[in-house]
Amino acid sequence: MNIIETNIPDIITTNINMAKVHLANKIIHNITPLFDDIQQSKKLEFNKKAIKYKTLKESVISNKKELEFLFESYKRKQKVKKLLERIDKLVSLGIINEGKSKQETIILLKMIDKLSNEKLNFHLKDTMNTITKRFPS
Repeated sequence: MNIIETNIPDIITTNINMAKVHLANKIIHNITPLFDDIQQSKKLEFNKKAIKYKTLKESVISNKKELEFLFESYKRKQKVKKLLERIDKLVSLGIINEGKSKQETIILLKMIDKLSNEKLNFHLKDTMNTITKRFPS
């Protein structure tokens, strides 16, 4: 078999451009469903992760609020505990047996759970001042 080279093209040049476009369309038509399936699976995966992220975020926020509340409650109870310990010290030292301070202490003990943090701080400082005045270090 002899191959003869000639300057005559087998396909007309106008048909080459049309053939390229036709071939590209066929390739795109065959590959597009593959990409569509991959894209749909990625979208579903992304949506699931977004929903999971939202639920985790809400859970973290609610846990954070609960921990903040518990921490504030703990700090308040620590102050009450410290105040009660100081009052106990006052009672054991006999300082509280005076008339006015005894009455104030009784009222304080009745209302100790209803006091604000500022009042608790005031009474903590007041009891410490009373103890240090009576028994300076």
